[in-house]
Amino acid sequence: MNEAEARQEFLDFMYELESEPEHVLHVSKLSLILFDQLKELHQLGADGRVILEAAGCLHDIGWSISPGGREHHKASAHLIRERAWKSFEPDAVSLLALTARYHRQSLPDLKHRDFCVLPEQERSRVQTLAALLRVGDGLDRRHRQYVVDIKSAIQPEKIALRLLTREFVDREIEAAKKKSDLAELVFQREFVFSAELI
Repeated sequence: MNEAEARQEFLDFMYELESEPEHVLHVSKLSLILFDQLKELHQLGADGRVILEAAGCLHDIGWSISPGGREHHKASAHLIRERAWKSFEPDAVSLLALTARYHRQSLPDLKHRDFCVLPEQERSRVQTLAALLRVGDGLDRRHRQYVVDIKSAIQPEKIALRLLTREFVDREIEAAKKKSDLAELVFQREFVFSAELI
């Protein structure tokens, strides 16, 4: 995968359909910070990082075809799958679509057809990438980019996330804690949040 070409392709797609690019770009940024800081636990490579970045940018495009947004996560996955991608192989498209699909609502489940057909290793990658995306999305709950940076500390029984913020982020912490359900399963640690105004 050529990262520069892939990035340009998913950004072009995002700008075609996304009404709040500042939000999804910020979610992508926060998710990548978590990816980089938790790498010793997940050990995913550069391709996984690009897929997470793309999923962050595209996770809300389903709003464009989902009136009211209730099923926008599934609509986002559908739009990603239907796109004629040049930079992503079919397997990568499947991972991208599922990562975006699981940014909200139900967790990956073997009762879900598109998830259960994946090999076990690919299911594990989806779970890890979606876990990071869910937390990143929660940290921009109000779509205001209040969380500027994250400092992660990996401990035996928990992952402490210290948020550097430009506003009080009680709602963001509440949302991120709720959406850390998958991350706690994947990383086998409690996610604990604190915030510091800068």
